[in-house]
Amino acid sequence: MVLAVTDGVKPSWLGAQPVGEIAEVAEGVYQLKVPVPIPLVFVSAYLIEGRDGWTVVDTGFDYPEGRAAWEAGAKAVGLDLRRDMSRIVVTHFHPDHLGAAHWLQERSGAPVYMLEGEIRNSRNVWGDPDPAPFIEHLVSNGMNRSLAERGASKMRAGLTLPEKMLPLRAGEEMPLGAGMVRVVHAPGHAEHQVVLHDEERKILFAADHVLLRITPNIGRWPESGPNPLARYLRSLRSMRDLPVDLVLPGHGPLFHDLKGRIDELSRHHEERLDLMLREIDGAPRTPFEVSRKVFRYGLSLYEQCFALSETLAHLEHLVHEGRAERMENGIFSFRAA
Repeated sequence: MVLAVTDGVKPSWLGAQPVGEIAEVAEGVYQLKVPVPIPLVFVSAYLIEGRDGWTVVDTGFDYPEGRAAWEAGAKAVGLDLRRDMSRIVVTHFHPDHLGAAHWLQERSGAPVYMLEGEIRNSRNVWGDPDPAPFIEHLVSNGMNRSLAERGASKMRAGLTLPEKMLPLRAGEEMPLGAGMVRVVHAPGHAEHQVVLHDEERKILFAADHVLLRITPNIGRWPESGPNPLARYLRSLRSMRDLPVDLVLPGHGPLFHDLKGRIDELSRHHEERLDLMLREIDGAPRTPFEVSRKVFRYGLSLYEQCFALSETLAHLEHLVHEGRAERMENGIFSFRAA
């Protein structure tokens, strides 16, 4: 789940095509808006034509509407999915980015590349999913068990992984189109997410790290390390001065002002921390109780799980800063320090 926020950074005029269609957004770089069966509506996959064939960045879910969009989009740009694809780069393990990689690999024979840690992570989470740790994670943070069990059945149902997955390493350069991009580790939304920076053309393939009009979910999940919000904010700060003129995100509009959007996201999380601190100023509250106050009502069960994970990440960060304390009596709760 992601949150709507008011932003001053304006969207680009590029990438205005409807969901399910493809458009060129930079020379030799095409954005395919792959429909997804979740409230985000679409995920942006990027198809880049190069001397050694086509590179794909992210894939969408593997379901009929997504496959149809891939077939039509590839045909529109002259990409033969069976012969012309040289590599598939997946920025992180979430199913709206990794889901169709197995199908695309079967069609093309192209290897799938992810950060080395994300390959291990995807196998741990999706290879033989055991819902018990996810259920206990939700229950220990205040969600009732029946709701947690239903949430786990939706969010840990398994995913068919590509057979051939090759590791990327943070800091390395790889060919993309006519040039090169640097692989940048971008934790927070996912533990081992990467973004790709084309310094020469000043393009950032931003995955779900920097989005416009919505904020990426920065959540504490069973598979994530401690204090993901701190790592996310540090990563944002480290990217603020990158030479970037065009941001190609995983969801939502394309945009140009990376520095301005990073400043907005940083302010948003400071405001969210202050809001959550007010909610626990007094009697201790569980993360689930806080999430029901901070996030809008009427959320689907899927969205409630994301709201809980994001609330927990912020509360954990408050503890790290010395502004809150965590207590455990079978279920975790937090109160202002």
